[in-house]
Amino acid sequence: MWRTGLSTALVALFIGLAVVDARASDATPLSASQVVARFKTATGATLRVDRRSSYAGHYSALSLPPSITNQGRYGRFTLYIVGPASTAADIEQLLADGHTGILGTPGASHIYWERGRYLTGSTYWLAKKQYGTNLVLWWFGPEQKVDVAFSRVHKSLVAVVRP
Repeated sequence: MWRTGLSTALVALFIGLAVVDARASDATPLSASQVVARFKTATGATLRVDRRSSYAGHYSALSLPPSITNQGRYGRFTLYIVGPASTAADIEQLLADGHTGILGTPGASHIYWERGRYLTGSTYWLAKKQYGTNLVLWWFGPEQKVDVAFSRVHKSLVAVVRP
């Protein structure tokens, strides 16, 4: 019985993610300052610019400070804000497989999954998902599935795109 309830909850989560994607596709592009302010309003947490992951003239990268609280609540993620000059090409590049450069077919809830390996040899899964017209989330997890931390990030980004 517990398994059935859990499976039902996961199905509802996937359906909810898919419905939000359909509604969020018509959003207007957001600036980094808008994203930071809206994320702070939705979560109380402050996103910071990650200059090492940003690409000047193309996209800015934002992430939370790597505290135990932030990682426990949201996992590890980077949010890319693509600039207006090259939105389509840069979004495709961010969503494409980092090893092959090919934009594959998204899985459930429009998530592109990519498997990677840390320097230590252990593996991770990278969930890539677009929000609105110019936001791309990279969320790192130990398995190829969404969990509570991903759901929190997702809910927060839906609030950012649709305040």
